[in-house]
Amino acid sequence: MLNNFWYGLAHGSAITSIPRQVVVMGRPLVLYRTAGGRVVALEDRCAHRDTALSGGWVEGNCLRCPYHGWRYAPDGACTEIPANQPGVAISRLAKVETFPVQERHGLVWVFLGELPEAQRPELPPLPEYAAPGWRAVRGEFTWSGHYTRVIANTVDMSHAPFVHAAAFGRKEAPRIQTYHIESERWRGSASIQFKTKPAYFLKLVLGQTPPDGSITSTFHLPNVTQVHHRFGRIQFILFLVHVPVDDRTTHTCWLHLRNFVTHAWADPFMHRDVVRTFRQDDSVVRLQPPGPVPEQLGAEVHAPSDGLEVAYRRLRRLCGRVEWASPAQNPRITEGASP
Repeated sequence: MLNNFWYGLAHGSAITSIPRQVVVMGRPLVLYRTAGGRVVALEDRCAHRDTALSGGWVEGNCLRCPYHGWRYAPDGACTEIPANQPGVAISRLAKVETFPVQERHGLVWVFLGELPEAQRPELPPLPEYAAPGWRAVRGEFTWSGHYTRVIANTVDMSHAPFVHAAAFGRKEAPRIQTYHIESERWRGSASIQFKTKPAYFLKLVLGQTPPDGSITSTFHLPNVTQVHHRFGRIQFILFLVHVPVDDRTTHTCWLHLRNFVTHAWADPFMHRDVVRTFRQDDSVVRLQPPGPVPEQLGAEVHAPSDGLEVAYRRLRRLCGRVEWASPAQNPRITEGASP
């Protein structure tokens, strides 16, 4: 994993006064919401006997261990040991690690690293989330693959004609035009045009003579991808945070935003179509080896259509090798974007 980044880990609506465990590359965290509505993230282990705090309960702003009742404050310090006699001091070692948290775009973001607040990377923008004329549907999906493979799949430009042939993919038109990659400090994006083959609910919306479409795919380190489709005035956006569970499992919290048919009755159709698409993608992701994408680009063969995925691999590799102390030292894609 990459350190010193904000990781999107859950939908804000899923975090309540009932503690919830989230596993990040084999490391359990516990998220809960205090009586005042604040989300707290702690390591999911009691300092006493390593019991999962996610099995406990919330009392006001604190979290109680289910085994011996040790109570933890939002800063991770144990503030009560019920078995102690009155006046017995609590050891300074009776604490667990806590993590900075913020909520944005209806998602919970946890900072995993040691940078001070002023030096932490920014969160990815999503202005459409709160914009008039847009409606959001949210959901979750579990993949059988490492999160870097899932990210690579969601920004891949050339798999749709084959993986999604039964839906919107066009096997008769597999060629991908040459595209330009726009890179910023933590992200890269690219756009292509294509002949529309609408499927599912979108087929009813676009009709018999659909306009040509365009797609902009974006990755934002460490675990976010976004796919923005445009069909004339009709647009929809898939915004995905990919939680790295282990070498073979990724849990994605997704948002589907649309500027058409913005009525609640259409939400189940949108949810169904997103899940259908993910199932098709997962059918090939699960065929790849466990573990991350290779660090060395030469370990796999690349084609020009892979430019955006290669840019992701390069930036991820650079960030994994660099320790920075200020935003001025943050790495960028400096090696070029083409394979």
